[in-house]
Amino acid sequence: MQESESDTIQQIDSNLYNSISDLIKNLKSEEYDGVKAKINQAMINMITDITSALLKLRLEKAVLENSNQPVLLNEEKYILDSKKEMLERRETILSGILNGKPHNLDAQ
Repeated sequence: MQESESDTIQQIDSNLYNSISDLIKNLKSEEYDGVKAKINQAMINMITDITSALLKLRLEKAVLENSNQPVLLNEEKYILDSKKEMLERRETILSGILNGKPHNLDAQ
């Protein structure tokens, strides 16, 4: 996994998360018994864990680099945009409070 070996965000297939989602969907739709069912569930668990770790790592790198990297995938940009909006709202509220101009949230 090159992503964990570098301090910068790596270029990856833009369809990665959709492909992973399709794979998990297909694995969950398979019906097995006994050992095959356990192997299938173990594969789902491994894919889920690796995907979660990858997403977390890429988002942490993006935040540390403090930029919207062109190599980020749409899903990652979506998550980071909401964080940016949250920070802007926090600054607006805090600025109003500290400047004696409270923000009226009921008016929104």
